[in-house]
Amino acid sequence: MARTKPGIKSVKIENLNIWADGDGMIHLTTDDPDVRDDFKNTYVSNNPDHLRYHPALYARLARILRRFDKEVPGWEDEPAAN
Repeated sequence: MARTKPGIKSVKIENLNIWADGDGMIHLTTDDPDVRDDFKNTYVSNNPDHLRYHPALYARLARILRRFDKEVPGWEDEPAAN
């Protein structure tokens, strides 16, 4: 269940899942009943022509996936940004 505390700016979401599809889109999903509908069709692209293009976020998520030996089609591992 999603939760927060008074005076805290963040919300903790249970069971956030990050995965890449065959086209290299990185998806974020959760089965947390409080927010799962808000995560429907939530993904980020590394394609500059795509509406959801966000190279910095994509790179961070791709590095996380690769760290755990998950495939990210079309992604070349690169050094972490400073």
